[in-house]
Amino acid sequence: PGDYNGNNELDAGDLDLQAQAIVGGQNPAEFDLNGDGVVDFAGDRLMWLHDLKTTWVGDADLDGLFDSQDFVTVFVAGKYETGEAANWDEGDWNADLLFDSGDFVVACIDGGYEAGTFPGAVQAVPEPSALALLAIALLGLAAKRKRP
Repeated sequence: PGDYNGNNELDAGDLDLQAQAIVGGQNPAEFDLNGDGVVDFAGDRLMWLHDLKTTWVGDADLDGLFDSQDFVTVFVAGKYETGEAANWDEGDWNADLLFDSGDFVVACIDGGYEAGTFPGAVQAVPEPSALALLAIALLGLAAKRKRP
């Protein structure tokens, strides 16, 4: 669910297609994630972000964090308050196909700015480095050599 562009990833392209469905008002079933018969921000956009992608409104680069890098990303696109159509990674966070103050409102309401990863998001566990494994092996060999 949520992979509307069929590339086997939950990405900004999916959010852009979902925004078009929300604005279109036709309520296509494939975009109705919560099954209420209506494709909208409050139900389906938030479900895609929170439940499927486990990220925040405002996470423009979809890296799992809503931080200053996301602001840089959207402002570099140069579409704020221009009336020009915008995508997710260009600041359209409220799914109206524009980047304006309404997008900041929904991002503030969501509460994720500088809040870290979304609750319930899978955390990456760092792999041990080869150097650390080598050090452990050498300590083991050194301990073995000291025994009579």
